[in-house]
Amino acid sequence: MRESNAADYPPARLEALIAYFTPEKVRALAAERHCMVAVSNDDIVGTGAREGNELVTFFVLPEWQRHGIGAQLLATLEQNARAAGLEELLVSASLAGVGFYERHGYRRTGTILEGTAGPQIALRKSVVASG
Repeated sequence: MRESNAADYPPARLEALIAYFTPEKVRALAAERHCMVAVSNDDIVGTGAREGNELVTFFVLPEWQRHGIGAQLLATLEQNARAAGLEELLVSASLAGVGFYERHGYRRTGTILEGTAGPQIALRKSVVASG
């Protein structure tokens, strides 16, 4: 977060968000959500989760971004959502993340939310299988 979101959010607000996501909190959230983890050489390099029809806690380490990890996590979460009978996924994206989601077919809803770190852009995508 410190690297990927530094240009868009003030450090004090980022630090509050980082402090919230302690290892204990992440473990507790993992019990409540459908979580995916990307691993390389026993190191976690990315995570993504779905809670209902909403994508949450989606992160890829900056040095691993633009290597397809986020795309793989997203595709897996979308496939899982389809298998669960969901028709669309929603995400409240950080300003830095909007372009990633748009490249993968998500469209802005027109809503801007005020998140812990600052403004987030609401996006949605149909995950109904075509054909």
